[in-house]
Amino acid sequence: MAIDKFGEDLHHSEGRTDCEDGLKRMNDVLKFIEMEKNQKDSQNSSETNSTHSQQTTDTAAPDGGWGWLVCLGSFVINFILDGTMFSFGVMLLTLLEYFGESKAKTSWIGSVLLGLSMILGPFVGWLLDRFTIRQVTLCGALVASCGFVISTFAQSVEVLIITYGIVGGIGFCMMFIPSIIVVGLYFSRRRALATGIAMSGSGVGTFVYAYLCEALLNEFSWRGTVLIMAGIILNCVVCAALFRPLSNEAVKQKQRNAKESKLYDCVHCLDSNKSSSTDLSTKSKDLYGGFDGPRNGSVVFNSTSALDRRTPACYSFIENTSYRKPKRMYSSAHALNRIDNLNFQQPSVLKPFNPLSRKDIYYSGSVRNIPKSVSSSDLSDSNNTEELSDFEIEVSEVKAASCCSCLQKLGGTVDLSLFKNGKFTLLLLCMVLWTAQSITLTYLPDMAVANGIPRDKSASIISICGITNTIGRILAGFLTDSFHVSSTTIYLVALTVAAITNFLFPWCYNYLTIALCSGVFGLCMASIVCLRTIVIVEQLGLKRLTSAFSMIAFFQGVAFIINPPLAGFLYDHMKSYLYPFILSGTMYLVAALACATVMLKHCISAKDTSKDNISIVIESEGTSTDESLLNVL
Repeated sequence: MAIDKFGEDLHHSEGRTDCEDGLKRMNDVLKFIEMEKNQKDSQNSSETNSTHSQQTTDTAAPDGGWGWLVCLGSFVINFILDGTMFSFGVMLLTLLEYFGESKAKTSWIGSVLLGLSMILGPFVGWLLDRFTIRQVTLCGALVASCGFVISTFAQSVEVLIITYGIVGGIGFCMMFIPSIIVVGLYFSRRRALATGIAMSGSGVGTFVYAYLCEALLNEFSWRGTVLIMAGIILNCVVCAALFRPLSNEAVKQKQRNAKESKLYDCVHCLDSNKSSSTDLSTKSKDLYGGFDGPRNGSVVFNSTSALDRRTPACYSFIENTSYRKPKRMYSSAHALNRIDNLNFQQPSVLKPFNPLSRKDIYYSGSVRNIPKSVSSSDLSDSNNTEELSDFEIEVSEVKAASCCSCLQKLGGTVDLSLFKNGKFTLLLLCMVLWTAQSITLTYLPDMAVANGIPRDKSASIISICGITNTIGRILAGFLTDSFHVSSTTIYLVALTVAAITNFLFPWCYNYLTIALCSGVFGLCMASIVCLRTIVIVEQLGLKRLTSAFSMIAFFQGVAFIINPPLAGFLYDHMKSYLYPFILSGTMYLVAALACATVMLKHCISAKDTSKDNISIVIESEGTSTDESLLNVL
């Protein structure tokens, strides 16, 4: 009678039976492993030859195909959202007459709508961490449409601020941010073209909605106009349906890779054994710690040394892909190692990949045209992100409790260390100050009427801004891509010209002059908005784009909320539009000065870097010369 170390009596016949069952089971396992491996090789030999090529195929953006429908959906969303927000100045005239409130108070309706569409970026990022882009956009369309429908029953400006501004702004933000980033997910090589097409919907929408609002207000009241706008917003549901996630195939591939990695690790564990025999029974014998096989009928497991001799990879395979029977207090080593049920379906949850974790997701230009000023480390990080994280799906086990707070999740894209960077502080000041465009677009129609221009022509002024906005986006992209003009230089010129046009607006007393200034302002506004992310990358690098853009967008949202009421307050007290537009022009002028300072700092740092590189080259050459002289001597 043999007794193992656990104190359990083992008969020879039972030991032989258990050992034979163990060998048979391990033979079945190893046959299944090799069968899976051979089947995978026959399906796609390139995948087994190169892991890098497999990852590139899985994660590469389509750059066409269904991506063009996604681009169309993003175009329509930008058309509806920006058209609604930037045409509020036309509706403001009717709201002032209907409610009889001050301009400062009434302007809160449109400013809250515009500001919340940007200030709630962290909240939308939190949603994208849990839901797909399609789901978030669809819910945003429903929320915004419901807010506009409820607004038709409002009897005061305060109620409109809540329903039209707050509720509508939440829905707009849930549509606006996903519509921007979804184009970057579908396009890489043609991203500049696709982004330009999608974002041009903003200018086209501003052009169309100005005439549309004026026609609806003349035919219906403001309530009917808002109700029709709510119906138009519902079309964003169809656009959201076009945002088909690319992660479905990536999920399946991720599951296959997770299973195959464990299978191949186990095969590698067995193949790396010192035994020269390739017989499956020999491999299983090695796995169980030098077991000689049931030859004399008296061999038993007398220790748990088999557990210690397994490699971590093989232990992980058995531990993670099997469900064993409950262990008894006293059990043999063979019972501890038994695989009772081979099942590769692990309890897991498929978590959608958050696109905001990609460093280049907000970059509106082509990834191949990233400025040379970006450091090599940033470029390498970006390439790794593009190869490994495009639509990446993490498969993780469900955990019962979570120690991460909601506030910590919302602040995931915030990097407070950026405030220590002088360039970022200046860029933040510059980009927050050019939100003065909300002052211009809100009060330009009313100022035109005050200067003696007929009301039916005042709406066309916003339309002119819209059409030149579209032209300006194309022109800015053409200058940066074809002529390689610095985006920061274009930014400085656009800010300066925008400041001049805002100073000139109060002195335009005929339609021709105000239309001319509006067209120039639309060109400047387009260049400033579309080059925003490119300037950030040019000055701070691609690695900091997501954090910098998120923080800038937050402060811009606050400024968009405050600017129109502040300008309305100046008008209510001064009874002239001269002071609101002087405020707007001054903000643009200070923004231009901040941009010029950024350019100066960039030039100084570039010169210092070039001097350091030259000195390093000279020192290296001098060292090599000295070494050659020593060798000669």
